[in-house]
Amino acid sequence: MGAQCVVGVWAMMVPVDGDGAAGVPPEVALPWWLRSTSIPRTRQPMASAHTATVFETDPITVERELASLTFSRVVSANPMVLVRAAHWHNLLDALGLGLPFFLVHDLGLLLTQPMSQITLQRRDKSLKLAVERGALKVDPIWERVVQGYGELLVDLARSELCQKAASSGLQDELLAAVIAKVLEPVQTAVVRKGHNRKLPLTVSTYDGLEPGHFLNTSIADEVKSTLQTIVDARTRIRVCLEEIDLDTLKLLEMFKSDGVGGEGAADLLDLYRALATPAAHDIANFSLDLLPSVLETKRSSGVQTFSVDGYASIETRGNLDNLLPSELAYDDDLFDRRYADNELFYYGREKQDTQRERLHYILVDASASMRGLRTVFARGLALALAKKMTLRGETVWLRFFDSRLYERQELTASRMRIPYLLCFRSERGRNTTRVFSELERELARLMRESPKEVVVTFITHGRCQVDAKVIDTLKGKATLSGVFVTTQTDELQLDWLDRLHSKHVIAPDVLGNKSARKGEALKILGGR
Repeated sequence: MGAQCVVGVWAMMVPVDGDGAAGVPPEVALPWWLRSTSIPRTRQPMASAHTATVFETDPITVERELASLTFSRVVSANPMVLVRAAHWHNLLDALGLGLPFFLVHDLGLLLTQPMSQITLQRRDKSLKLAVERGALKVDPIWERVVQGYGELLVDLARSELCQKAASSGLQDELLAAVIAKVLEPVQTAVVRKGHNRKLPLTVSTYDGLEPGHFLNTSIADEVKSTLQTIVDARTRIRVCLEEIDLDTLKLLEMFKSDGVGGEGAADLLDLYRALATPAAHDIANFSLDLLPSVLETKRSSGVQTFSVDGYASIETRGNLDNLLPSELAYDDDLFDRRYADNELFYYGREKQDTQRERLHYILVDASASMRGLRTVFARGLALALAKKMTLRGETVWLRFFDSRLYERQELTASRMRIPYLLCFRSERGRNTTRVFSELERELARLMRESPKEVVVTFITHGRCQVDAKVIDTLKGKATLSGVFVTTQTDELQLDWLDRLHSKHVIAPDVLGNKSARKGEALKILGGR
């Protein structure tokens, strides 16, 4: 249905003869990227300007973007690369960055394709065709601009980021965020406006594409202006590329099954912020130091070897009275060898789970008192702690707070919301008593509706003042554990510390020492 609407819109631009029939053959009347599809070549009813929706492609916009590939300098023989580049273009368009397609294509290929699979060269055939059609005029100024653009691409291709990214295989959402970050200095100058600039994602659209056929003087002048802007800002573009932290990319790639992009432009914006926020780089580096210690965490088994309850599974360990009868068919020598090598099979007994569901509630102070290394320690520890608990199969909720509790993030092993954790910024001052009172009311409601064993871990600064009565009430509903990142060398002085089930104090000198900071965080993780 959507494709028919597009064809209808295209039909409005086709001249008709005196009898009302199209004045050109059907195969010419349709845009080339629709001719190869299975749409019937019959006359379509005239469509009004209000027929098009954001789910359809605009033929004029599509041809303008494809024509811009005439000036692309990164060439690949695989048409699927163009389909993927169109997806990057659409992602950026959804973010509000309508970047020229040829620019997204060139940068994207440098970041995803090994140099052995692409070629950095001019599209001489397309340029010659455009000149012959009168759509492009070549002069010395134009040649200098094109040469400058080619030299910029060569410099970017030699960067450590492009070389490592091409070998690691960035996911599309993360790649779109990287492109947006690299082009940050020229975004306002080269972004193209329009409510619907999406490109089709079909192989037939790009197979055998010759962009020079669709170039006209208007498109050529627009691309010339874009290239001039890029060449003038080439130093700033190179700096922006070097500012992208490789450890941050590594952390985001570790959680690429995180469902990033599942919420559309919101998640893509978080990815862009994570790459553009300097503090996020330090948090990512600290998190990578901690994560190896928790990635081996496993969910406890529901099977036991002693003779209680019924059989649940077949195991390679157990008692001889649970041995599978088929194992007794082996001769004595072979049986002894299999027994010594733990290759025999046993029935596993079912284990009755009598524990209530466990909820880990992690609160991270995001107020102004937690700036700098305190933020790095708090968020790195929270990320590692959340990952460890989710690997156990337990429920994990995480919330930031200052003078109030922010939106609750329900984390799972497959969705950790890493960009959100890295770049969240506080909006208000601090009122910890109000925060803990709100938490107590939420836990009271939770106990009424769905009782759980709740463990609350809050990470805050050393002068966190809370009404002791609120802590007493909260203690009756959850196990409380506090991590205090102090800002002074004297002893922590809070009148409600003895009411906590456990506490950890991080001294200022520990924060300044990378190995000591890691050691303290691992102690906290080891006790969970």
